[in-house]
Amino acid sequence: MQRFFCAIAIATALPLAGQYAGSEACRACHADKFASQSKSGHARALAVAKPNAPIPGIPAPESSAQWAFGAGEKATTWVSQTGEDTIVEHGLSYYASTKALAVTPGHSNSNDLVYRTFDPVGTALRCFRCHSTGPVKLAAAYRVEPSELGVRCEACHGPGAAHANSGGRGAIQNPKRMKAAEINALCGACHRQASELDDDTDWSNAWNVRHQPSYLHRAACYRNSGGKLSCVTCHDPHEPLKKTAASYDARCAACHAKVAHKTAVESRSCVSCHMPQVSTSATLRFTNHWIGVYDPQGKKLMPSKRMVKALQPAAPIDRDAFVAPSDPSTLTPVYEAALAQRERESGPRDAKVARAAASLGLFLAEIGNSVAAEAPLRRALALDTQNSDPASDADRENLAVVLAGAGRREEAFGLFREAAMGNDANVGARSFARLAQLDPEHADAYYRNAIAGQEKASGPDDRRVAALLHEYALALRARNDDASAEAALRRALAIQQKTAKPDYHLTAGILNTLGNLLEGAHQFDEAEKLERTALRLSEEKFGPESAELAMTCTNLADVLWNKKELPAAGQLYRRAAAIDASLYGPDRPETAADIANLGMLMKDAGQPAAADALLRQALVIYEKTLGVDSAQAKFVRDSLQTRAH
Repeated sequence: MQRFFCAIAIATALPLAGQYAGSEACRACHADKFASQSKSGHARALAVAKPNAPIPGIPAPESSAQWAFGAGEKATTWVSQTGEDTIVEHGLSYYASTKALAVTPGHSNSNDLVYRTFDPVGTALRCFRCHSTGPVKLAAAYRVEPSELGVRCEACHGPGAAHANSGGRGAIQNPKRMKAAEINALCGACHRQASELDDDTDWSNAWNVRHQPSYLHRAACYRNSGGKLSCVTCHDPHEPLKKTAASYDARCAACHAKVAHKTAVESRSCVSCHMPQVSTSATLRFTNHWIGVYDPQGKKLMPSKRMVKALQPAAPIDRDAFVAPSDPSTLTPVYEAALAQRERESGPRDAKVARAAASLGLFLAEIGNSVAAEAPLRRALALDTQNSDPASDADRENLAVVLAGAGRREEAFGLFREAAMGNDANVGARSFARLAQLDPEHADAYYRNAIAGQEKASGPDDRRVAALLHEYALALRARNDDASAEAALRRALAIQQKTAKPDYHLTAGILNTLGNLLEGAHQFDEAEKLERTALRLSEEKFGPESAELAMTCTNLADVLWNKKELPAAGQLYRRAAAIDASLYGPDRPETAADIANLGMLMKDAGQPAAADALLRQALVIYEKTLGVDSAQAKFVRDSLQTRAH
């Protein structure tokens, strides 16, 4: 069920179980909306498995199947809770398009996949959280119990008991009154919300197209709409999903009343071209919500061209302005209940209690509540140390990570050091790397130990070794030891190039770091080759506007400037400025750096008027955002004064 793990934690107060009324309480006053929403796919997102569902003659793949996930409009997947800490996703799912069983999405074959119920990151509880309404509860024998099956009224409106019990006088959340960014974040709690910089998605992977809010977040129609476009502009959550493309044309025409097409469109609807269908398999396809102009012969994963001159940065989200009932943080009581149940069954000192405490602590850290995570992580460490459990190495590392994040470096350092000297090679490698970050003076020895430990744990060609080599190279460069850094970077790149499933962010980072190093060594031809490789990778994987792509444009521009290819360098600086303006805003320091670079280039190209205008533009931004005495502002002022003389 990994494909459903899709929410970004939102720091809001946890709704309590008694605050929910259930959708039946809404029916009396909102009969029409209740009736229509009951017919929607949302309402059927989760059901109790039936012996011969979804259609007679096609039984569930296992007689033990307990839950049916999915409305059935695209697929139905069966899930069973098979033990105290195990949930199975069955290997065959039913597909509406073929009216037959086939391999479950995300599976490589028809075998069942087993998940830890209380895994702090990859927990199947999140599937229940998004496919049901109200609190997910824990019954006897660690049995998972959704409050209400399907996505019903309070999944969007929040807890409604006070509203229902007061005859409608009590306050309740109304998404219609929310800002567009907040609505998309609310929907994105389950449908995958975009990150601040859209930097956590592989846009070349068709499987990600199902994350509609993330893709809408990239679209110029959304970003430049001034808050007029959101999920509910086109989709009424009280109604079944409209499936005819033409039904959305009126929404498009509200903003695009007069459109001049360069090609014949005949009777085609807007979305058939500008929001194309993308096949993820022979049995599934999804609508691409990255609204744009697509190459008819292309893969239709990203628009082939951008039709606006400037893409506005995404609107900020006030996460305290609304409640996201499906946010993962609402699962905290389930982890707490599992720990309490373990204590009652096994006694307070049992190893199972330590594991439950560790799971709770790591889950709290995962959702950003590090303060609350400390106590259960300390308890897990105390119990495992008392029981001489090998898990104590990981406990020390986990607690140290939380303490380091809270700025308690001294205590974190001691715990990392103990974990590094333990018996778990993976834990040791990670801990040595953290020691290097906390103690830069001795980073060389720490990184060497980290790399050696990771090689022992996973082999010399594992991508985790490549990641450590890259970190080590950055530390070496900070000490001006480029010769040693180059060797580490070349080895890291070689590992990534032969890895079946490389980390593309890591590969781009290695290419950029090595390219920058070689530029400094005046090896411009090889530096250019590496930076162009990083450019192609960033464009393919991270899309036309990403922090990685902006950095790569800048690095390649630097190389071309050194090679006296000034027009090409200028184009790249302009592209970097446009990307950073779309990510951070046109008046932010990140954008000012690109403008200043372009100004210095124009100065070198013998265009003093253009150079002066650009440098003054950058100076205004720096002085406004970083202060008149900032190093950046001083550098630009010095450049202007040098030109004046």
